[in-house]
Amino acid sequence: MGDAKSARSRDPRAGNRSTARRGHENLSLARDEVRDVAPHVRAVIGRACGGDMEASAAVLAALDSDQRRGWRTLPDPLPAIPAEHASRTLPPDAAPGRALALALCGTGSVQVLCAIAGCEPDRIPASPLAGLARLRGGRFRFADSALRMRVLAAATSQERLRAHQQLVPILEAAGEREAALWHRARGAVAGDPALVEPLLALARAALRKGDAGRAWSRATEAAEHAPPGSSAHAEALLLSGGAALAGGWIADALERFEQALRIDRGRRGEAAVAFVLAHALRYGTAPAPDPRVSAAAIGRGCGLAGMLSAPFGAARGDDDPGLRWLAASAPAATGAIQDGSALRRVTGALRAGLDGDPDAGLRALADPGAAEGAEFAFGLHARSPLLRARHAVADVLLHTWAGRIGTAYELLSGSAAKLPVALPFGGVAAGLCRRLELAVEGRVGPLSPELAAAAPWTQDSDGFVDRAISAYLRGRSDEAAVHMALWTDRGRPSERAGLPGLDEVGPLGAPAGWEPPEARLARTLRERVRAARESSWRADLDAVAVQSRGIRSPFERARIEALLGSTAAARGDRGRGVRHLRAALSLFEEAGAPAWRGMVGRRLRALGERRPDSSADAGASEGDATRSSLEVCRAMWEPILTARELDVALLMAEGRTNKEIALALHVSVRTVEVHGGRIFAKIDVRTRQELTVLAHRTDQHL
Repeated sequence: MGDAKSARSRDPRAGNRSTARRGHENLSLARDEVRDVAPHVRAVIGRACGGDMEASAAVLAALDSDQRRGWRTLPDPLPAIPAEHASRTLPPDAAPGRALALALCGTGSVQVLCAIAGCEPDRIPASPLAGLARLRGGRFRFADSALRMRVLAAATSQERLRAHQQLVPILEAAGEREAALWHRARGAVAGDPALVEPLLALARAALRKGDAGRAWSRATEAAEHAPPGSSAHAEALLLSGGAALAGGWIADALERFEQALRIDRGRRGEAAVAFVLAHALRYGTAPAPDPRVSAAAIGRGCGLAGMLSAPFGAARGDDDPGLRWLAASAPAATGAIQDGSALRRVTGALRAGLDGDPDAGLRALADPGAAEGAEFAFGLHARSPLLRARHAVADVLLHTWAGRIGTAYELLSGSAAKLPVALPFGGVAAGLCRRLELAVEGRVGPLSPELAAAAPWTQDSDGFVDRAISAYLRGRSDEAAVHMALWTDRGRPSERAGLPGLDEVGPLGAPAGWEPPEARLARTLRERVRAARESSWRADLDAVAVQSRGIRSPFERARIEALLGSTAAARGDRGRGVRHLRAALSLFEEAGAPAWRGMVGRRLRALGERRPDSSADAGASEGDATRSSLEVCRAMWEPILTARELDVALLMAEGRTNKEIALALHVSVRTVEVHGGRIFAKIDVRTRQELTVLAHRTDQHL
């Protein structure tokens, strides 16, 4: 390690740099081919590239898969922005060495800037470096993040070593001792054990402040200076692994803890627990048998993983792998787990939500008086990105359970751009995001696939239910029923985390797993609406309407009102149907669910109502207000009949015989008879005459 080559080989980021350089060969990839990028990684690269989307795509293409997913730290320096995307270049009179020193320093006092520029303070405005720095409050910051990235990436290892060495006396003279220590370590061409403990002290301080990136860089540098196999080396590896865990870089954490496990210097027991924890978070399972990992370490590491990611309990054989298992297990934790208030607050808040009071849970999360200084385990403080992500996902879940869909969607979108939200609770954020996107946008958007890609281990897909919801919101109830039937064929896997599913169509009595009480009540009431019979449907709907008034969630209440309205209108009571649908319209607006609101609006227009969100339709064509009986019946019966049943029902209402219907639809008479029996059961009529009367009775209300 006496020359630049050995210094490069000992650099902890050398592997990342070489990966990035190899990745430059991929810069010609089409921009839309850069997929599987965690939202917070995309945001970091976007800021580094100054918001240039094409430059960001080029840099993302140069990263490896784990880096794009957020499972490993980003390379330092980042890959250079291609010249064709560079918005700025260095001034021609700026000395490259000074510009590199300024870029490495990043920020500092005006005294440091003057020393780098080689001029007095009053000459700074005329300095070639003046345009590269932004001054404020007696300190400077490199002004253009994209240009800084290019300067760092273009420098060789030798040039960076010299620049680090030049910065040490400058920073010491300015009294910036921590920065001087960092650059002394980075500029060393050989390991210096005297630097290990000061660097570890900086790492610990950074972890307490929640700065996982700074903690990782300092602890990783300390590991490079520590004598291999020493107790100091083991401590540095454990601390760098903890920093990686705090930042959500689970692949780096697993690698560091595994390296610490190989060192038998009194820290192996701690390293074994940390290794099991990281392995569980990365793969969703306990590691393979290893003589260095005791059964107690496996149990402890799995317990820690279960607290951070509740569904992991299923891999341990627990009967209840949901958040209730998490909430029950966290307060009972003992030993090395300090179980700080950050952990208790989240688990207690989720328990309150599952017990029926999500607003109490939200108040607990927002309590500014709760202490947050305790360490959970291995450097995971309340301010760490991973625990902040856990807090954010819990916040979104509670708002969803409270029926504030729009608020939940905004919170999740904002948190996903800053934090590794795909990691906590077994990656539930991806499925949650899909349901929120469907409710707000009416389709699965780009955010949920990115969160799914960032989740470290595969979850059971809820794709059939997602597709059913999408079809239902587009007015394709028959298609939605097909997807729900396929979901049934798969064994009706329970929905996770009380996510809003679909019970307006499909099988009755589907298992819901665990869910908040209001969601369970709302689902039961909707099933009662669907099961109402001709002889008592008015009384049944009245009873459901009365019971639904106690539901506080505007989203759950709106879905009941929408189903009440559609059912009443389909059975000929247009006035009642309109009243319920208008209530649903207002409640979906309150919930912030535009896609569901749009579906209700279309049903109201099918009944001849004016456009519900505007009075601009006062002069609409008379055809919208006087559409034929069969057109109205099509709109009203579509939610409860399949496409083929709807065709048969409308032809029956026209007075056609079974034979005529069979010829028109190119099916057998027996098929028509089978469809007819199903139609009679679904709309509660006994004969074709009653069906025809119902069709015309519906039209009389227009």
